[in-house]
Amino acid sequence: MAAPGRKRAREDNDRGDGYANSFKRGRYSDPGRGPAREPESTEKRLENFITRVGEKGQSPESSLETLAALIQEEIVNYKEKILKTICNCVGTLCYKTTIYSTLVGIINARKYDFGEEVVDMIVEDLKSALNVQDFEKAKNLVRFLADLVNSKVVVAGSLLSLFEAFITVTFEPGENSPQLRSDWYVYAVLAALPWVGQELQAKKPQELERLLGNIESYINKRNTAYLPALQVWTTEHPHAQRDYLVLLWIQVKNMKESGWKEKVLERPYQSFETEIGGAFSHSISSIIVPSHTPGAHYPLPTAVFRIFGVENIVSEYALPPEDFIDRYLAEEIVRCTVQAHSSNRKECAAELVGFVKKIHLTMEYIITEVLFGYIFQLPCPPQVMICYGSLFIELCKSSPNTFPQLLLQTSPLVYSRLEKMNSVCLNRFARWFAYHLSNFKYQWDWSIWSSCLDASADHPSIRFVGEVISRCIRLSCYEEFIELVPSHFSALIPPEPLPLFKYSEENGAALPEYTLSTQLLEAIRSKESTEKLSAILDSLPTVCTELEGNDAALLETKVSLLTHCVLHVGSKTISHCTLALYKFRPLFLELLKSDAAKLTCLKSAAEFYATNPQLLTLVVDKMLRMQIVDSMAVIEWLATPPMVSLYTRQFVWDVVESTLLKQNRAYAQANKELTDVQEELRKVSDLDAVALGGETRQDLERKRELVEEKVEECERAHMDVFVALCRNLVHLLGSHLVSCALEKEDHETPWFCCTLDCLRQLLVQHYSSSVRYHSTLESTVFTPNVDSRVSEVFIQFQALV
Repeated sequence: MAAPGRKRAREDNDRGDGYANSFKRGRYSDPGRGPAREPESTEKRLENFITRVGEKGQSPESSLETLAALIQEEIVNYKEKILKTICNCVGTLCYKTTIYSTLVGIINARKYDFGEEVVDMIVEDLKSALNVQDFEKAKNLVRFLADLVNSKVVVAGSLLSLFEAFITVTFEPGENSPQLRSDWYVYAVLAALPWVGQELQAKKPQELERLLGNIESYINKRNTAYLPALQVWTTEHPHAQRDYLVLLWIQVKNMKESGWKEKVLERPYQSFETEIGGAFSHSISSIIVPSHTPGAHYPLPTAVFRIFGVENIVSEYALPPEDFIDRYLAEEIVRCTVQAHSSNRKECAAELVGFVKKIHLTMEYIITEVLFGYIFQLPCPPQVMICYGSLFIELCKSSPNTFPQLLLQTSPLVYSRLEKMNSVCLNRFARWFAYHLSNFKYQWDWSIWSSCLDASADHPSIRFVGEVISRCIRLSCYEEFIELVPSHFSALIPPEPLPLFKYSEENGAALPEYTLSTQLLEAIRSKESTEKLSAILDSLPTVCTELEGNDAALLETKVSLLTHCVLHVGSKTISHCTLALYKFRPLFLELLKSDAAKLTCLKSAAEFYATNPQLLTLVVDKMLRMQIVDSMAVIEWLATPPMVSLYTRQFVWDVVESTLLKQNRAYAQANKELTDVQEELRKVSDLDAVALGGETRQDLERKRELVEEKVEECERAHMDVFVALCRNLVHLLGSHLVSCALEKEDHETPWFCCTLDCLRQLLVQHYSSSVRYHSTLESTVFTPNVDSRVSEVFIQFQALV
């Protein structure tokens, strides 16, 4: 036995990476991963080894040599599992593309039929990914096939045939190939070329030159009018925000001019050149690109986010110029890592910190820029925002000497450019910053933001700081947080978020209906029946005689009275509020039969939660779910003057988003029901056959007709809400422009910029809805009479169609 505190001597058959012995011991005991786990099946151990090869600072060469030997030993019994695991890893762990291509290359040199089977399986996975529109996986598979040329597994000419098949999409007629479709296929080729360009240049220079010429022709004819709708900054200073495809094309051209050289990618197959150099290479079977269908959804383009310049870098390494391929490759490694580990922030942070140590560039700055680019990405981040917020926190914990200081440098940098920032991104920045502070005890040097105190009340910096404070209060305790804020920021602290009961003794004792509100509250607390509560409300004319004969005013007062009293009873917590709304839902439904009554209900809720926008957002959502009010009522309420004045506040757009989300879900659910019925009908062979559940074909035909009617109804309701929202915003923006022209004032107020940004965001974020209702929007909302300063957002959207 080894002496305590000392490592045992390495046995002769030990591998430097520890793989061989852990496999023989029958348990997964990777070095540095703590105590050994319980024995696992051979299949599971193989999967773990393949998945984790090259991680945790292991030497890729030694790990690959060991893993290749293990696979050779087990391939007879577990070939299918090995092939599937490699293909799955290639599709998801794309930041290790070169490692897996080397692994396949080594085994192919020893067992050539294995390489052929890998290529065939990858091609089948690629076909499947294209058919189901999993474009991220398809991009990774194309890149892997390209890198297999380097490891002598794939013939260079067959790869070029695949690239040419992709590029032919750009020659299809416009109606058969929208620009988004052509963009992706060109991007898939360009995103793979940095891995294989040098090899193709050496073996197929003429074919490569022809391919690049076709790409350049396509790039030059593209319509990029949509770019302002996707840009974070409204100015090109100090950093240009280029279209992602245009920038990648420039980077690839510069790489070609430099001899296809780069300094970022790890290429372990170069260490095995002697072994794999004479291996038999395989051809990629032909792939027929799926035809375009009207329901196809292609990835939207992006504007490449930039925040750091050379002047901002404090590091021993240089930041690659944005036109150089090294910048793209470093960013792509970060993007692939975040994509692969989005569900595990600790693993993701560990991998990213590893790149900081391994890649001799300013990787910490590139990581920060990519993550902020995700947070600000328009129209939507790829993952929920908390994914990136929690990852930043984990990076600060994993690398306490680097990332906290870097975020301390970056946050003021973004803050200094708020005036030129898209309003949607400004709100996201505030949301992220408040979340980040909440995880570090709200410690912040508020003096950095002192300049905002001299700005006008609606200045972007004031809006940002106010939004941060409001969100911090939501994430903490009001009394405790305001003690952390310096006294000279007190003007930005909102009032305490307490309910404002209209009929309380101090607020409503002078109101004629005060006595009745007291009776209604007592009846609610005494758990009286709905009929009793209704009778109390019906006695309102006897108390307020001026309402007698005025049905509209009488109904408005009844609704206001009921709404305030129910919310007051449930004001202890949101759970109490939900239960109160559910309990008195029948009474609400009895009263809220007209659009005016629903509008009054929402106005009353806004009065009650005037100082608590968070609860107002939640209560409106609860009312929608319980069908106390409908989506159209919410849209009309948001167009009332009190709410219009709050368009610079984020909670208004949160209400808009939750309202549209409800409509989207209803429409999607109805479509799913229709698909299920159609699938059942497909299984029925004739009129007398009985489908699952005992339904005849005739029964299913009737059911399909009913569901089709439901789909049409949901579609019509969805369109009405979406178009009404766009129409209201366009009308409000147009009225603002007319008013400013009459008063000879500058129209670019914060309210106008914020509302215009949110209208633009609405069209692009709900792209599928905007496309479906394109003709209606064009003929009824964005008519020729609309001011060009407003209609430009529709022109930008049309460039995406």
